[in-house]
Amino acid sequence: MPITKDIRYLSSDYQDPSPEQPVRYPPVLKVIRFMFGLFGYIFPKAMARLAYRFFSTPRIRARHKTSDALLESARLFEFMYGRQLLKGYEWGYGGRTILLVHGWESRGTALRTFVPPLVEKGYRVVAFDGPAHGNSDGKRTNLPHFGGAVRAIINQIGGVHGIITHSFGGASTAFALSNLDPSIRVEKLVLIGVPDKMEKVLNNAMETLNVPPPAAREFIRFIEQKVKFPLHYADTSNANISKSVGKVLIVHDETDAIVSIEEARSVFEAWDNASLLIANGYGHYRLMKNPDLIREVADFIHARP
Repeated sequence: MPITKDIRYLSSDYQDPSPEQPVRYPPVLKVIRFMFGLFGYIFPKAMARLAYRFFSTPRIRARHKTSDALLESARLFEFMYGRQLLKGYEWGYGGRTILLVHGWESRGTALRTFVPPLVEKGYRVVAFDGPAHGNSDGKRTNLPHFGGAVRAIINQIGGVHGIITHSFGGASTAFALSNLDPSIRVEKLVLIGVPDKMEKVLNNAMETLNVPPPAAREFIRFIEQKVKFPLHYADTSNANISKSVGKVLIVHDETDAIVSIEEARSVFEAWDNASLLIANGYGHYRLMKNPDLIREVADFIHARP
C-alpha cells in the first residue's frame, strides 16, 4: 500500500504575548570578525581551528530565570556518556516513553510544554541536557557527538516510542537513528525547525565570524577530517530512517529567521514517511509555545502507527 505524504497548515488564532526577537550578538563579535578577516588570509589553518572552537562551543548555558510546576515536578537522574555526566528529567509513569531533544544553546526542559498533554495521554516523558548544554558536562560538541548522546539516553531509558526534537536536536537525532545504532526503532519522530544542509549551517557560521575563503576552505577540511566523513553525509535529508522510524512529522514556521522553511521542504521531499505541518508568525523558538501546535504534536504521537 503506497504511503501518502501530506502538507498541512497549522490552524491557530494563538497570539504570542512575547513575540520572537531577532538574534543579538555580543559586542565582542566585532573584534572577532576583524581578527578572522585579517589573520584568516595569513594563517588559514590556525584560524580554521580557532573557528571550529567557536563553532563547537555554545556561547551560553541556558538557564531558567524562574521555576514553575513542571520544572519542580520533574524527577532528576544522571547518566554517563563517555566520560561526561549528563543530566536527565522525567515525568509520568506510562509504559511507553517519549524523548524530548533540545536544540543548540538550549536545554532539555525547554521542550517541557509538550509534557502535560503527553502525560495525560499515558506516556512517560524524558528530556536531557545534551553535552556542553544546560547542567551537563562538557565544553564543546558537534552533530555526531550530540547524536551519540541521543543514542546513549535511548539505551539508558530502555528505548522510546517517540521523539520530539527542536532544530539542531532534530538533525542530531536523525543522524543517530540513521548512522549510529540500526537496532533502535522509533514509531513517531517530530522534527521542529530542523536544518537540513550542513554546508549551509557552516557557511552561515563562517559568515557570522567573517572567515575569509582561505581559512573557510581549511575549516571545512578540518571538520571533515575530524568527523571522518564528507559534510553532505550529515544532511538531514540524507538520513536513512525508513527502517528505524515509523512516521515523521516535520513542523516549520514560514517566518523562521534561523532555519529557512526550504530546509524543512527538502527533508519532507526526501523522506517517504514524512508529513509537513506549516505554521506562520511564530518563528523558530516561540512556535513551541503555541498550544495548538502542542496539541497537534501530541495527537500525532498518540495516533495509531
